[in-house]
Amino acid sequence: MRTLIVGGSGFLGSELARQGSQAGHEVAATYLTRAGETAGVEWLPLDVRRRESVNELICAFQPEAVINAAFRQTDWTTTATGAANHCRWRKLAPSQ
Repeated sequence: MRTLIVGGSGFLGSELARQGSQAGHEVAATYLTRAGETAGVEWLPLDVRRRESVNELICAFQPEAVINAAFRQTDWTTTATGAANHCRWRKLAPSQ
């Protein structure tokens, strides 16, 4: 399965990326400031607060599943708006 883990460099995201990679899935994981270190994972920079960036990344990677693990305790825009940005990406994707 081709899986995108948003917030893959955090505590939860890095564990999901590790387990997905070990299970033989094709895994890409995003980061804001620094890539994770899990082998077998494609690390992609992403600011989830930018809807256009989220749309571009998802359209380019073409995941079968997207898992949101992005969280910043003191940043509502990352935690809530960021999640909304990748949940509604299909509306913004170029028509096929």
